[in-house]
Formats: sequence, C-alpha cells, structure tokens
Amino acid sequence: MNVNSLIFKKLIKKTPVKIAGSSMLPLFGKDNIVYFDSINKRRLQINDIVFVKKSKDFFVHRIIYKNSDYFITRGDNNLKSDGKIKHNQIIAKVKKIKKGKNTYTPENIYLLQSAYYFKEILKIKKLFEMNNVSYVFLKGLPLHLYFEGNHPRRLYADCDVLIGKKDFDKAKKILSQSGYENNNTSFSPIQRKLKDKVTESSFFKIINGIPVVFDIHLEPVFLMTQIGSLNALYPQNLINRLTIALLETKREIIINDEKFFILNSKFLILYLALHFFHHNFRGAFRLDFLDKVIRKSHLKKQGWINIKTTVDDYSLENFVKPVFFLLKKYYSTPVPDFMLTKGRSAFGRNFNNLDIFSDKPRFETGVNRFKNIFFLSPRPFIIKLLVFFDPQVIYLVFFVLKKKLSRFLKAVLENH
Repeated sequence: MNVNSLIFKKLIKKTPVKIAGSSMLPLFGKDNIVYFDSINKRRLQINDIVFVKKSKDFFVHRIIYKNSDYFITRGDNNLKSDGKIKHNQIIAKVKKIKKGKNTYTPENIYLLQSAYYFKEILKIKKLFEMNNVSYVFLKGLPLHLYFEGNHPRRLYADCDVLIGKKDFDKAKKILSQSGYENNNTSFSPIQRKLKDKVTESSFFKIINGIPVVFDIHLEPVFLMTQIGSLNALYPQNLINRLTIALLETKREIIINDEKFFILNSKFLILYLALHFFHHNFRGAFRLDFLDKVIRKSHLKKQGWINIKTTVDDYSLENFVKPVFFLLKKYYSTPVPDFMLTKGRSAFGRNFNNLDIFSDKPRFETGVNRFKNIFFLSPRPFIIKLLVFFDPQVIYLVFFVLKKKLSRFLKAVLENH
C-alpha cells in the first residue's frame, strides 16, 4: 500500500459520498448520500455494506460471503457478484444513509421493514387460525428471528406459507380482505391457461412504502412455478405425499410470546435444500441460513440417517446432495459424508465450479431450472423424454426459442 492509498483511506472515512448508480436499490440509490466509518477487517460480517477499491473500480456493495482469505461482495440490485475481494481492498464500512432530508443507519431501515413484516405476519397468522386454515411457515421472517435470534440485516423479499389445498379459497379471501393484491407471475396469458394446476399464489401490499409479500404454497414448490405437473420428471404422487407430511409434522415455536408453526428439523433442512436447488444452486444467503438451521438443530447421526431415509423415500437424492456438498465446501457445515455428492451429478455436472454468488436474468433462470430438473430427475431417461409431449412444455420451448430469435435479430439489426 502506497502513501496515496493511505491518504485516500483517511479521506473516504471523513467524506460522505453521493451515490451515482443503482446497484444497491432499494436500500439506497442515485443521489442518496452515504457516510462511512473506520473498520476492523476481522470484525466485518456478512451483510455489512462496504466501500471497495478493486483495481480502478470503486463501489459500495454488500458482503455476501467471507472466509479467512477473502470476501465476496455484490450490489443488492446486481445479478453478478464482484468476485473475490481482498482484505486490503475494503476501505470503509457504511455507517449512515441520507435520503432526502432524512438520515438512517442501515440497521434502522432493516428494523423498520421487519417491524411492519412481523405485524402483518402475526395478523395473517391469527386470521388463518381463526378460520381453521391449516398452515405452516416454510421460510421467512419468523424462521429468521427464531434461528438467528435478531432481525435481518438485509431487506427481506417474501414470506412463504404452505397451506392445505382445501383451505386455499379461505386463505385468498383472508388476504384479499386484508388489502393484499394477487400478483400474477405468468409470463403470458397462454401459459397461464395451459398450466394444469396451481402450485403457489403471490399476494402483496404496500405499507408506508414498504412492500409485504406472502407466497401461498399448495405444495412444496421445488420444480417449475410456471408449469403445473411435471409428472414425467418427478412423480406428482410423491409431491402430494410430501405436502401432507409437511403439514402433519409441523412444530410450534414461540417468538415474542406468540406461537408459530414451522417445519420440523428434518423437513425444514430438506425443504431449504430443495429451495436452493429450485434457485439453480444460487444465492449464498440461502446456503448461509441453511447452515445456521443445521447447526442450531444439533443433529446426531440418527437424525441425519432419518433425513437420508426421507431423501431416498421421496427420490430426492440428485436434487439435495449437491446442496449439502456446497454447504460443506463454503461453510464447513457439519454434514456427514453419506449425505454428500462427490462434486459431480450423475450426468457429470461439476458442482465444484458452480458460482453460488451470482444470479442470471429471469429468462435464463427459467431455462436453467428446467435443465436441472430434467438432468437431475430420478425418472428413467426414456420416461423423461415424454415431458416434451406436454402442452405446457411445448409452449415453454416455443416461447424460449421465440425469445432467443428475437434477441438474435435485435443484435443483428443493432450491428448494421
């Protein structure tokens, strides 16, 4: 480090910076002002927001992963991470954010969102109970508060709730009467008509500028949300069995003197692993939380044997073993060897080189999700080919090819 670098570090800690980009939306964005504080590199934690100088680039992004050798940062609004960040490339930590005339700490913003979210979750939960709606929280704020013991240090996206199929209409009515709007996530009217079953429905409401979202699941969604049944790739009868098991074996936890139903340890670990598979093995924060759940569950050998038996019973091995492999690789999670893949799937996919820290655009995410389901499906290959005769899949393939052709033609026109 040269003298100029030392001067730069001292200046940035004393000088507020006006943000020029949108990489950290919605937490802060263009024309907001951030104030910095000095840091002890050893005390930096995941979700701290830091000022980074990497080569000739300067940016203010969130730490999403750390080990003894490096950090990985990423803008909340960016799909791609910034790659490995050395300790000496982190200059300062964000202390305050000024939006208009108001100044906040990041923690105050997180706490405000958590407070609104918790109030709404509590209200909807009580209405479900008053109306005898069978439910269990799959993930979201209640689980975070229970397993981490404090409010989230990032903005939360949604709250996933599994309900009994017979209670779906009651749940929709409760949310509608509570001011929530049904969010249509279909990518076209034709696709929506072709979908042969409802797997989940999303509801949202804006409260004092803060979006609150409930994803109501009718089954543990780990395949394609845009496609109903994919029986040729994974048996629907196993999904039905799993749904019943999750609802029947739920357990009660207490948060702020209020009871909440969540999945028991075995099914929670299994569901979170399937959820990570559903997101194409991407999203370090998902793995980080699963690591915390496993550690707090204090599973003995028999507990892992029970999980392994359940994985085999529901033919989920190809979906979840790569997740446990990645947990071991990045977080040193205490997962026994019999739960791990060897780094490659049955079809030769190398999970050693998988980038869990970056995402893809929605279109590419959907295509990759279908590929993962197809190649990691427990069905015989001949049976899997039948999926391409499904009207939903035929339309999906047509839609993808149309999109790719449109992008190709647009690129050609722009180059001429």
